[in-house]
Amino acid sequence: MNQPSRKKRERRNAGWFWLAALCILLPLHLWFPEFGTGALDDSYSSSASGKKAFYLLLDQESYHAERNRTPLSVLLQSLDYGDTLCILGPARYPSPLEWSALLAWVEEGGKLVISANPDHPQFKIEPLEISVAYLDEVERDNIPIAKKEEDKDETGLSLVLESEHDLLETQATTVFPDAPSLVWDTNARVTSPSGQALITAGETQQAIRQTYGLGTIVVSASSEIFSNQSMVDGGSVPAYRLIEAAGHPDYLVVDESLNASGTSKVVALLIDPTFRPLTIQLLITLLIFGWWKSNRFGPILSSHILPRHNIVSHTDNVGNLHYKKGNGRALLFSYIKQLFSELNLRNFRGEEHRVIDPIARRLQEDPQQIKTFLKQAAQIAKTKKVNRHQMGDLIRKLSKIRQAALPGKYQKK
Repeated sequence: MNQPSRKKRERRNAGWFWLAALCILLPLHLWFPEFGTGALDDSYSSSASGKKAFYLLLDQESYHAERNRTPLSVLLQSLDYGDTLCILGPARYPSPLEWSALLAWVEEGGKLVISANPDHPQFKIEPLEISVAYLDEVERDNIPIAKKEEDKDETGLSLVLESEHDLLETQATTVFPDAPSLVWDTNARVTSPSGQALITAGETQQAIRQTYGLGTIVVSASSEIFSNQSMVDGGSVPAYRLIEAAGHPDYLVVDESLNASGTSKVVALLIDPTFRPLTIQLLITLLIFGWWKSNRFGPILSSHILPRHNIVSHTDNVGNLHYKKGNGRALLFSYIKQLFSELNLRNFRGEEHRVIDPIARRLQEDPQQIKTFLKQAAQIAKTKKVNRHQMGDLIRKLSKIRQAALPGKYQKK
């Protein structure tokens, strides 16, 4: 009896894969995993930047706490004037119409706590002249930094490229008696002409409280204090005190509607309970289409020979665009970032000589000069514009360092 060929057996076994995938999709009509808003830092998320631990703390310490996923205009119709509404680092900020409804509710006695999202902290409350904006260069230089023992760098040489809007671990002071100081991660500040400062870092206001009519608004420049990582590091007390600053929280609502409406509309609609059956049917249809296309029906079609193209045409186009722009900063920044990653300097902070000394021996140069050159190149890459000729000279020198860093591949010329 003839045995089936190996290819026929593989095609037969592949059919079990499609059948298993179909058996997984069909039960989704009856049970579907529960998803949050889609954001990584909402009150559903258990990640380091999520706020699930803080929400559980609110639910435990207050009489009642719940999440809201309905539009704010609908929510405010059911909220009492003594309730507390928390908007913690939303994916998007309220629209002018939503701000009008929120302020009208606060003016009648509502309590609002809103903190900025570190990825885009700029927003304004026009009627109260309250605004949150990025720290400028002077404020970033003067703000007190919370130094950790393990992060001290004896050489004073830092080869790690940082963005101008990265979060800073600052040493902040508060008005709370049980938490007079804390480590506060921020990249923004709060400006308010009449608000009471609750948390300050240096000369910048990080959290303020302001009364409006019969209600109170608390505005924070960062939502990192409410994150799961902050709860682990001991930030639960000042985080809860910020909520209490708006008034005693008998009933709390953590808004997730701005996170839901700020994430991808396509994904949010596809997993919505109303359209979920249609999504599952679409996946089943795609699965059947994939099974159909994976099996051969009829004779094999002749292959179509495509015209030959230049395999580096995309590189030529990118080079032309950078040449016309006249700014080599992006190319220099990318090259230095990749070089520092290959040299693994981040893991040798304070001991860069272990990486640089072998390179210096191969290049027959002074290690200190190579350190100084790398530091200067990193500083130039942070500027707004780099001349093409300057960029070319720097990359040419950096390429020699990169080549010397590869053991067994460096050849003296």
